[in-house]
Amino acid sequence: MLEEQTGEVEAQGLLITYRVVGVKIAKVGEGYAVSVATEVAARFREAPSPPVGVCMGGGVPYRPIRFRVVKLARAVVKADGRVFDVYVEPLAVMVAEGFVTPLGEPCVAISTAVGWITRG
Repeated sequence: MLEEQTGEVEAQGLLITYRVVGVKIAKVGEGYAVSVATEVAARFREAPSPPVGVCMGGGVPYRPIRFRVVKLARAVVKADGRVFDVYVEPLAVMVAEGFVTPLGEPCVAISTAVGWITRG
């Protein structure tokens, strides 16, 4: 990656950051297919109530919540002799209320869409 910018989302007392950790680009016909891997982290803006459990593994109920995108995640990569500006935008944010990660962070998941612009 030539450049990377972390994205930020605010959602119901949470600050969620997400960043591009990997980009795969493949030539398809006359265009390109771009696949992105992201890493998500969250923190409470206020002290949470005592957790119900840890969200590792299956069976933890997530529910959608309202959110506001503060900043899009972005990466600049070079492939096939071109420079790609890749943008990742959250479409949905889900939370497992009352559950935390082993590090005490809120359990969140985001669904994203990827767009890109090519240069060169």
